[in-house]
Amino acid sequence: MDLGRVLAQYDAEVRARPRAQSGFEVERTGGVVRLTGHFNFVSWWDLAPGAAREAVAKQAAYFRSRGEELIWRVYEHDKPAGLGDCLAEEGFEPEAPGTLMIFDLANQLTAPIGPETEIRRVTTMEDLEGFLAASDAAFGREESWRRRAYSDRLSDPDLALYVALVSGKIVASARLEMGASNFGLLFGGGVSPAYRRHGLYRALVAERANEARRRSCSYLSADARETSRPVLQNLGFICAASETTWVLP
Repeated sequence: MDLGRVLAQYDAEVRARPRAQSGFEVERTGGVVRLTGHFNFVSWWDLAPGAAREAVAKQAAYFRSRGEELIWRVYEHDKPAGLGDCLAEEGFEPEAPGTLMIFDLANQLTAPIGPETEIRRVTTMEDLEGFLAASDAAFGREESWRRRAYSDRLSDPDLALYVALVSGKIVASARLEMGASNFGLLFGGGVSPAYRRHGLYRALVAERANEARRRSCSYLSADARETSRPVLQNLGFICAASETTWVLP
């Protein structure tokens, strides 16, 4: 895999030209591409070195006036230099560093599961409630926007939600978004604490890889926490770029 070429392709397809999923709008203003809706996220920007501070200030002022949070993720190769300093000066707070991981779907990805385990796609509201409960338990927080965001999209071909069941109980969840024609985007992948280290996270990655391949995607991508990065590397994912997610409260 030519990582430089794939990273440029990811920037162009996923970040600079994001798909407007249900519940979101893509807005282009002041050199910035942002998604607004269930949450607000700056996905791309084209800023001259001297324009970054003013652009950050304008975005912050706009979302502060609305009383809304704004997320701005910066990768190590992003320009202009010093953007993180501008975000910090404007009151954005950094989350723990992460890593953009890429998997070439020309390769196989398998993760065997035991007979008592089932990986199932969410197609009913009952399973959606189980998906949300498992995610809340895994990450230790509740995100109420997801119920609104997903309940009307269970038949959306660009979204695939999965749950892992052990002895009939939903204990893990994961999400796949079709963010561009060539990339399947992995999100979530959370396992309830009592059921970790049983291969459920791996199995959810493998199931989403199968679906992305079925949809003719070439790659999977994930913004991985440090807890997930080693697991994804063992499955064949490549570290493409470090990232810092900045949040304006």
